[in-house]
Order: sequence, then C-alpha cells, then structure tokens
Amino acid sequence: MDVDKVSTCHACNEPLFLAETVKHTGQELIKGHSMIRKLAIKAGLPAFIVWYKLVGDEMPLYVCVKKIAPDYKNGYESEPVRKSFDEWLHYLEFKQVEHFPKCKKQWLFIKKVKEDPIAKNKRTYAPILR
Repeated sequence: MDVDKVSTCHACNEPLFLAETVKHTGQELIKGHSMIRKLAIKAGLPAFIVWYKLVGDEMPLYVCVKKIAPDYKNGYESEPVRKSFDEWLHYLEFKQVEHFPKCKKQWLFIKKVKEDPIAKNKRTYAPILR
C-alpha cells in the first residue's frame, strides 16, 4: 500500500492533506481507498482521490476529485467532481494560504511566494503579501 501525495506547506513542511492519484484513461472512477481514509482521519487531515487526465505525456488537462475524509458524502458511491487543472491548482494554493496563520516559518513562506514569479502575482496570495 502507498500514499501517492502528501501535500505540505512549502515553508514548514506541515502536512496539509493526503491524496491517492490515478491516471484517468477512460476507466470507471472507482478506486480502493480505505487505508488512506483511515490514515487521514487519524492524522486529522483531509484526503482525496484525484484522477488526472493528461494531454500527451505531461500536460494536465483536468482532474476528477472525490473527497474521502474527514466528511464523506454518499460514501463509496459518491461521484467525483470534475475540475479544470487551473481550478485544482487554485485549491492547492488555497490550502497553502489557509495554513499560513499557523505556519512556523512564515518568513520563509513569504520569501518563497515573493521569489516565485507566478505565485507573487496571484490573487490567492495577496492577503499574505500585504
């Protein structure tokens, strides 16, 4: 068994959520996930299954996301939500910003955002950079 993704703060490495990732090749959006769900609940973290569709070998086109912890509406039968890759990136940025008030390395967080030519111009990070 494995955990495919542990999203962490880019400054202090605090875990933000867990995810099981699956390349979407047209198969049904079904994936076993009891272990990662249990780990997430024990850790007090959200967890997701993320199916991703690529154009070619590397360019992400979209993701289908199913939240499996802590809340789990409709359980195993719940339908994943399709999101553009930009929407998913926005969620990843949101999780960083949500964590910021608790970050033990806020100075490094701000430094990394300011030094990133894309991140420093995103509205998501504006409240931190004021």
